[in-house]
Amino acid sequence: MMNIHQLKKTFYKTLFPPKFGNKKIQSLYNFVSQNDSDTEYWTIDGQLQEFIGIIKSFDESDIQYFFERISLWNSYYLVIISDKFLDSHVKANIKYDLGKIYAKIFLLYEDSDPYFLIDNLEIAVTMYESKIDTATLIDLTSKIEFMHHKKLITRQQRNHNIHFINSLTDELSN
Repeated sequence: MMNIHQLKKTFYKTLFPPKFGNKKIQSLYNFVSQNDSDTEYWTIDGQLQEFIGIIKSFDESDIQYFFERISLWNSYYLVIISDKFLDSHVKANIKYDLGKIYAKIFLLYEDSDPYFLIDNLEIAVTMYESKIDTATLIDLTSKIEFMHHKKLITRQQRNHNIHFINSLTDELSN
């Protein structure tokens, strides 16, 4: 259930979209906001290719800027971006670790709605063969425990994801 604060925030962001100080981030925001109604129909010769073109030009400072301003994003747009990271065409055209970025979006995603991203966390990390650092793995475990404690995910989802994170932790130890 959406609270009044969330509703006001979403309404305000719709009427007054954020202005980013980074052209690449602004371009991504504008693109996603203009194409958010038909994301399941993005094709490699259409919007998906344009999405790839936008994020392909990102460098480390753009990614850092994205995370510094993540609170300005509409949560639905973050779900769209994260979902598109799982597309095989995106994987084939992007050279950096989008699984790691997916995990960080999941961590910074608003507390009330992260269940939209949890089901694909393992897929994203596995798909990009992500090398997630120990601190991020600890944060992921904490977030999953928090979600389970707040009854946002089932015990089965909690156990599955904790097992997956433990396997990643074991890989780091070896």
